[in-house]
Amino acid sequence: MCSISAGSTTYGDDFLTVRRVECKSALSISRLPGLDWALNPYRGCSHSCAYCYAQDVTRFELGSPWGEVVEAKINIVSKLERELAKASGGVIGIGTVTDPYQPAEEDYRLTRSCLERIAHAGARASILTKADLILRDLDILTRMDDVEVGVSIGICDESLASVLEPRAPRPKKRFEVLRSLSENGIDAYLMAAPIIPGIADSQESLRALIRDASAAGVKRVLWDRFNSKPMASARLSAALAARNLPEPRLWTSHESDAARRVLSTECEMRGIQLLDAF
Repeated sequence: MCSISAGSTTYGDDFLTVRRVECKSALSISRLPGLDWALNPYRGCSHSCAYCYAQDVTRFELGSPWGEVVEAKINIVSKLERELAKASGGVIGIGTVTDPYQPAEEDYRLTRSCLERIAHAGARASILTKADLILRDLDILTRMDDVEVGVSIGICDESLASVLEPRAPRPKKRFEVLRSLSENGIDAYLMAAPIIPGIADSQESLRALIRDASAAGVKRVLWDRFNSKPMASARLSAALAARNLPEPRLWTSHESDAARRVLSTECEMRGIQLLDAF
């Protein structure tokens, strides 16, 4: 339950409604591998990725197009300060549902403020993002003893990415983020996800992902297949149809095994560890 104060703001040419809400708690138990706690400063995500299934899972703003409404948890920092003691020894996943460095963060700075408290407490953190805004916080990241950052890139084709990830930084920019993080001594990995069958699973596409990750100094890659959910699949189908591209389909075990073999071979050639995300 949250108390809500409505507000709106404009980012570039896109209109985005940001609602300021108060959360009851900052941390929730995480069921994701390797994470003990989940911290999500925002609900909704203005990156508007067509394949994102967060709306299916959270049932957030079912009456609005995905990406046009975001909630900023304005009291999450004070809640986190009270809850950090219970997270001692565990790993806090930042951005387990929606991107913690999406455009609203530039104004609200909730993720940065949370990160400052986590760093001060000496807690362990794992961050997942698509956004180059994370580089703003290098001053905090570089003084943390135990932090990792995953950057999500499942599509190398810039043109296709502009359709399926309309408001997210382009893939080239995200590889630059990986390079900057690595050069600054941050444990950075590529989250090669989602890999969409028939769209971004060709040998050429998969090899390009690993090649570009290696060039960025990445030594670890996690990969995951497209997770088909009703609303995400409908959005993805509409976006692909607009480009006269085929309908998304479900993975077959043969296709999945073949994709992993390509990724594994490319990673082995470059001294990169490949892991299944789930």
